[in-house]
Amino acid sequence: MKVCQLYLVVGFLIFLSQLLTSYAERYLISSQSDFDRLKTNTFQPKDVILFKKGVRFTGMFSPEGKGISGSPIRIDVYGQGHQPRIDAKGKERAGLLLRNPSFWEVNGLEITNSNGTDDDQGELFGIYVLADKKEGIYEHVYINNCYIHNVNGKVGGKKRGGIHVHIKKLKKSIFHDLRITNNRICHVGGVGIGNSSSCGKIEFRQADEIGHYLWTDVYVADNYVNFTGRNNIIARVSKDAIYERNTLANSSRYSTGHSIFCFNTDGIKIQFNEAYGNVGEGGIDRGGFDADYNCVNTFIQYNYSHDNLWFCGIMKKRNRNVVIRYNLSQNDKEGIYFYGFENEKKAKNIHIYNNTHYVKKGLKVSVFAEGRTPLNSRFENNIFFFEEQGKWGNRPEEINTVFRNNLYFNLEPHGSDSSPINIDPEFINAGHAGFNIDLDTMKELNGYIRKLNTKPSINNGGVEIINNGGKNLLKSEVKAGHQGIGAF
Repeated sequence: MKVCQLYLVVGFLIFLSQLLTSYAERYLISSQSDFDRLKTNTFQPKDVILFKKGVRFTGMFSPEGKGISGSPIRIDVYGQGHQPRIDAKGKERAGLLLRNPSFWEVNGLEITNSNGTDDDQGELFGIYVLADKKEGIYEHVYINNCYIHNVNGKVGGKKRGGIHVHIKKLKKSIFHDLRITNNRICHVGGVGIGNSSSCGKIEFRQADEIGHYLWTDVYVADNYVNFTGRNNIIARVSKDAIYERNTLANSSRYSTGHSIFCFNTDGIKIQFNEAYGNVGEGGIDRGGFDADYNCVNTFIQYNYSHDNLWFCGIMKKRNRNVVIRYNLSQNDKEGIYFYGFENEKKAKNIHIYNNTHYVKKGLKVSVFAEGRTPLNSRFENNIFFFEEQGKWGNRPEEINTVFRNNLYFNLEPHGSDSSPINIDPEFINAGHAGFNIDLDTMKELNGYIRKLNTKPSINNGGVEIINNGGKNLLKSEVKAGHQGIGAF
């Protein structure tokens, strides 16, 4: 193609893009009749759909259309008063359904979806994003500052709940640039925030692992998720996703499940989250965090777990390169680490270092919950602090598991630890970090800083860790030669 022809083509494409966006509209939805008229409308790039505050609507809003880069379609609010509320009444799939979307931004809605009973009302959601028609990359879907509550009845289930993003019936599609932020999700049946894909997975080969159709630029942050039928959050099918500063409370009320777990992920970072209140019957999956199987390069770091049955699950099916570091576990009630799938031996390279575990008087806590057996794990520079005598748990002999340079207070040092530390770490004011802390500053955790007269060997010693993240739980720098003991 000649240069002049190329310029003509480029010029025409620019003109076409401008033409498509020059007729952007503002749609005001201030009544039920507006809602009904626009709920299935096809919108164009740059269009803005504004729901009026203080007004309640009934039904499902399921618009069509796609934005383009730099010109998304936006759903937002205007006026004064409470968030505009959509009640789907348990009769619709969701209060808001975005089907096969790209370049959509949603902000500020309140949504319910229940008939008011405790019954199972089906596959219901608050906000549901679904790709199921055409193969490709679905881009730039942002859901921010929404209040989702009272969805379905008192039910579990993984593929329904508050805010979900699914790919179904497709073989080679992904989401790119997905952001779920600053939302409040309470009292929902199923999972608070979840995603899934019919084509994304990790393939374990003989010498390595490879990801297929993993979602990219996934960011889930600053959400408050409380009282869910199943898990608070499930993180699936992503490459280098970040899940941070989420408050995960009272998970799995009507089923069992860790507050947050990953599946079919590569390089996920689960960090600066608080998880609490995951207690109940069932005997499995009652921890705050979980490095599930079919994952590689998982980082569970800088988190605060408390008042769950245990801190962290580690699955022994196919699971590679798990790093659990700089976390605080305070008063988890029955155990600290739970190794799932007891008879499996496929997990490899589990590195657990510089965590602080604190157990108050009156709790009968085992380091290894439910008598499970550690596998292919290294424990280094951790603090195990029990106010009264602690125990390891009724377990068979560990498989390829070693302890080095850990601090044990009211706990018999592990037999493999050739350099155990057996002194009081002298915390300033441990055991009182509380609930719903500031996850940006983590200032409520300052009680776990050690007194200035603590022996230097504790503060400055520790097994040196390569690629240690460079900071501790309170975001202070971890300098070379000063790895230290514990999360602080």
